[in-house]
Amino acid sequence: MKCVRCGHNAGNDGFCTGCGFDNKHIKKARNTADYYYNLGLEKAGLRDLSGAAAHLEQALTYNKEHKDARNLLGLVYYEMGEAGKAYIQWKISSRLVNTEQNLADDYIRQMEEHPAVFESINESAKKFNLALSYARQGSDDLAMIQIKKVLTLTPNFVRGHLLFALLHMRAGDKSAAKKDLFNALAIDNHNTTALRYLSELGERPKNAPELISEEKLKPENDNLKNVRPVDHYEDPNREQWKQFVYMLIGLAIGVVAMFVLVIPSVKAGVSVDYNNLKKQYNKTVSEKDSEISGLQEDKASLESENNDLKTSLSVYEGSNGEDSMYDSLLKATQQFAIPNYVECAKYLAKIKKKDLPSSTSQNMYSEMKGTAYPAAANNLYDSGMEKYNKYQYEEALKDFKQSYKYSDKNYTTLYQLAMCYKRTGDTDKAQGYFFDIINNSGDEDLIRKASNYGLDMTINEGKQAAAAAAGNTAASTEAAQETSEEGGQ
Repeated sequence: MKCVRCGHNAGNDGFCTGCGFDNKHIKKARNTADYYYNLGLEKAGLRDLSGAAAHLEQALTYNKEHKDARNLLGLVYYEMGEAGKAYIQWKISSRLVNTEQNLADDYIRQMEEHPAVFESINESAKKFNLALSYARQGSDDLAMIQIKKVLTLTPNFVRGHLLFALLHMRAGDKSAAKKDLFNALAIDNHNTTALRYLSELGERPKNAPELISEEKLKPENDNLKNVRPVDHYEDPNREQWKQFVYMLIGLAIGVVAMFVLVIPSVKAGVSVDYNNLKKQYNKTVSEKDSEISGLQEDKASLESENNDLKTSLSVYEGSNGEDSMYDSLLKATQQFAIPNYVECAKYLAKIKKKDLPSSTSQNMYSEMKGTAYPAAANNLYDSGMEKYNKYQYEEALKDFKQSYKYSDKNYTTLYQLAMCYKRTGDTDKAQGYFFDIINNSGDEDLIRKASNYGLDMTINEGKQAAAAAAGNTAASTEAAQETSEEGGQ
C-alpha cells in the first residue's frame, strides 16, 4: 500500500519506507472497508438492495476513496429509482486519483448523453417531496395524485411504492397497499419496511411468527353465563307518603339542574359543534380548491405537452396531408445536389429550423439555406425581368415576389415589384412600395426612379379627382338651370 502522508510504498509492517509513518491503522480501516464491500456485493447479488446500500455506506465510512464501493452503491441507488444519488456517487468516484479505467465514467457519460434523465430526476424529487408534504398535512388524496406521477416517471422508485402503500393503508384499501408493497419487494427483495407493512396487513412474510386471531385471545368462563345483575334494594317498611315527597323533591331538583346545568351545557356544546363543523367545512373547501387548482395546472401542463408532441410529430409525419419536415429536408437536399436552387428554396421554406430535433439536421438546413436562398433569389429575379420585358406582368409579379422572399430586403427586386403592380393597375400597392424604397433603401438611383413614378401617380390621382369634382359641379349647374327654366314656363 501507499503511505497516506508522502505516497511512498509502505512495508508489510505498515511503516513507510520514505517517511517512517505508521500506516497500520489505515491498513486496518481499508481491510474493514473491503469486508463491508464484500458483504454489500453479496447482498446486491441476492437482490437485497437496501441491505447492500447499508453495508456499502459502512464501507465508505472506513475508506471514502473505495472506488468499487462507490460505483456499486451508485448502481444500487439507480436500481432503487434514486438516480440522483447514483449520479453523485459516480461523480465522486470519477474524481478519485486512479490510473485504472473507472466504470463510473461510462455511467456518467450514459446519463449526460440524455438530458431528459436529469429533468425526470428533478421532477420526480419535486413531486415526491410535495407528496410527503401533503401526506404529513393529512391531504392523502392530493398526496396520491403526486405519488402516481412520481411512479409514472420512475417506476422502480422503492420509497415511492412504500409511500403509496402507506397512503392506501390509511385509506383502508388493503388490496392496493399489498400490491404496492409487492411491487417494492419485486425491486428490493428483502426491504424490511415493506415486510413490516405486510405483516401489519396480515400477510405472513418469511420467518414471521404465526398470527393469532383476536377471537382466540378472548377469555371464556361458563360459570358467569347465567348470573344476572343485582337490582336496587327496596325497603318494604318505607311509608308511601315519604316516597311521594321524595319523588317531588327529586323532580324539582332535576328541573332546576336542567335549567342551571344541562341547558347551558347543551347550548355550549351545540356552539362548539357548530364552530368545529364550520372549521372542518372551510378546511374541506380549501383542500378541494387546492386539489382543483392542482388539477387545472396538470391539465395546462398536459395540454402544453400535447402541443409539443404534435409539433414533434409533424416533424416526422407532417400534417394536413403535407410533407413532414424531414421529407421537405430530404427533397431540398436532392434539389440542392442537382443543383436546382429555386426548388430547393421552396422546400426549405416549409421547414422551421427550431422544430428540427437534432443539431445535424439544423446545421444541414442552415448550410443549404445560406447557399440556396441567394441563388434562388437571383434566378427568380432574372426570370421575372425576362417576363417583364415581354409585358407578361402577372407572371413576372410571381417571380419577383418569390425572389424578394428569398432575398434579404433587396430593394432592386422591390422596385420591380412596384413596377409590376403599376403596370397591372394596382396603384395602391405600387405607391406603398415606392414610398418604402424612398424612405428605407438608401440607393439614390432607386430613390430617384421611385420618386418620379410615385409623383406621377400622385399627380394623376389628383387630376382624376379634380376632373371628377369638376364633372359633379357642371352636372349640378345644368340641373339648376333646367329647374329655373321649368319655373319660368
